[in-house]
Amino acid sequence: MPKKIVIASILKPVDDVRGYWKIAQLLAKTNKYEVNIIGNAGKKDVSHPNIDFSPHRIRRDRLLQRFLIRYRILFTSLKTRPSIFIFTTHELLLAAVILKLVSGCKIIYDVQENYRKNVLISKGPFSTIYSKIIALKEGLFVGYIDHLWLAEKCYKRELKLEDRNCFVIQNKALDIHIKREKSSSIRLLFSGTISDYSGIRSALRIIQQIIKNEKESEAIIVGQVHDSTLKSWLENEVLEYSQIQLITSYDPVPYDEIVQQIQWANMGIISYQPNEVNQNKVPTKLYEYSRYKLPYLIQQNTLWSKVGTRLGMGIAVDFKQPDYEKIIETWKKVLQNPSNTYQEADTWEFESRRVIDSIDELLH
Repeated sequence: MPKKIVIASILKPVDDVRGYWKIAQLLAKTNKYEVNIIGNAGKKDVSHPNIDFSPHRIRRDRLLQRFLIRYRILFTSLKTRPSIFIFTTHELLLAAVILKLVSGCKIIYDVQENYRKNVLISKGPFSTIYSKIIALKEGLFVGYIDHLWLAEKCYKRELKLEDRNCFVIQNKALDIHIKREKSSSIRLLFSGTISDYSGIRSALRIIQQIIKNEKESEAIIVGQVHDSTLKSWLENEVLEYSQIQLITSYDPVPYDEIVQQIQWANMGIISYQPNEVNQNKVPTKLYEYSRYKLPYLIQQNTLWSKVGTRLGMGIAVDFKQPDYEKIIETWKKVLQNPSNTYQEADTWEFESRRVIDSIDELLH
């Protein structure tokens, strides 16, 4: 009889790239597990013959809802009685431990962010206190967790987990067939979370300048935006640019829509500026753009530019003082001679072996 596995989140959608497209589909393919995903409802319905979905609707700013939903997730999981409960947020730590003590299931904490640092850098009125609460929870409950999955190598050191049973499972790119549309003009793409943190303002400056200099060029900005003030600013900034299309939402944009835009584009922009939270992380977009042979601009003299050079397709630039002529010249060279340096070890197929190893170790 197939073992039951629950993958649970509060804010991430049931069709989240890592939770659904990567981990759940990987496990479902084995025909050894019944997989149930609990998470926020996405923008569109999703179905899979071997995966069950338990969506809820919740907004990021509804704190009471976020507090109560963790107990709904606990009760749903108690009914399901999984052999393994995989959760993706510190908000579900207590629920996961209760589930383990009551049902005897194994629990896996899929650490996708350093939440302590993220909260501190937000500089909210209670950020210091909240960061300490998160650290306290993770310290109290880490002993109950059977396996820790870390989405970034740096988390092991940052979260002081060197002596714990950790599996580093990075968000590397899926093998999705990309047949790029041919175009003689520049097609710019900024995809993913739209925020000051992700560098949307510097990305837009480059987009606007390229469009002014290259009259036939176009751009698409697609992704989730949490900040209504930033969303309004962005909409005002592009009013006079008919060549710039916005596809934004307060909800996560479905992954297949992102892939569609990668297929349309011929120049990507990854405009993060290094800070204490992100400087040691490797954005998923970097793996995706490289694997799908989309040339992309990346901040020079960073870990990201080194990785982008190794993987291929990365074009290192200074986002604070961009040299537009050099950008276009380099882009043309990369487009004409796309690098083939992307290695098997940089694929999700390679990375996913650790998911299977972790599950097998817990169930056998």
